[in-house]
Amino acid sequence: MNGKRLALLVVPLLLFLAACQAQTRPQTTDYRTGSQGITMLFAPNLPPSQLYDDQELNAIIEVENKGAHTIGAPGDRIYLTGFDPNIITNIPTQGAQLNRLEGKQPYKPIGDKDFINFKGILRKLAFKNVDKYTPRLQATACYGYTTIAQANLCIDPDPFSPTAKQKVCTPTDASLGTQGAPIAVNTIHIEPAPGTSRFRIDVSNVGGGDVFRYGTGYLTRCSPTSPTGLAYNEINRVFLQDVRIGDISILPSCKPLDQGHLILTNGQGTLYCQLSNVRGSNAYVTTATVELRYGYRTSVTKDLTILQAN
Repeated sequence: MNGKRLALLVVPLLLFLAACQAQTRPQTTDYRTGSQGITMLFAPNLPPSQLYDDQELNAIIEVENKGAHTIGAPGDRIYLTGFDPNIITNIPTQGAQLNRLEGKQPYKPIGDKDFINFKGILRKLAFKNVDKYTPRLQATACYGYTTIAQANLCIDPDPFSPTAKQKVCTPTDASLGTQGAPIAVNTIHIEPAPGTSRFRIDVSNVGGGDVFRYGTGYLTRCSPTSPTGLAYNEINRVFLQDVRIGDISILPSCKPLDQGHLILTNGQGTLYCQLSNVRGSNAYVTTATVELRYGYRTSVTKDLTILQAN
């Protein structure tokens, strides 16, 4: 068989194999979307809406990680409160540790789910001379989370040059939406100048819960059973882990920061950063990455009626 005939046989085979590989390769998803981290709900009829005081309280909380960050580190816990501990006993005040729950990933569009079980013992209501007790159970999740926001930006070291029309890109703002986390980087505004690009980064709390300083100690004080709770200067704080333009960290230029944390007012905050000493005159497209870390708290409630048993 001559070389020409062999090529006629081999080339179609290679094309066929390449096509098969392309068809069988898993499809990636845009997984860094959504405005939630941990979501919770009481499992149906657990507990039922009505109990008698000779029964056991069995509360099961369904927990789902709907974001893009893994949880389950020390300090990530769920607490059950909202009741008189003299009537409903045996519920641990230290809560329950959250197991490791992976978030969404490139080939995994749904995060992990788990169930947390609290078992309480009911005291007889006769000791309080009441016939009915109606607490509102509250499950509270306290956990650490991370937001990673990425966008493509045009950097122009010489935006006022006479050859601007010949450049490959023009610096424009980037709208990012959400990133699979309760704290979102909404927009990166860019203001080009000779040798310098200035950025205004808008951040907001989109998860409907409370955000607070990053760290295990703050997670402990997030608990509804904590004797001190979170202080005023510990809530509405988001730790700025890094801001990178391409491979260059511009974190030292970012302000205003309170011990590395951005302060949110009415759920909104703004960072000002800049990339300096950019040489050359050619515009180019690169990546911008903003990484935020923080503690977060959300809760759900369920009304319960406890009656005296006959």
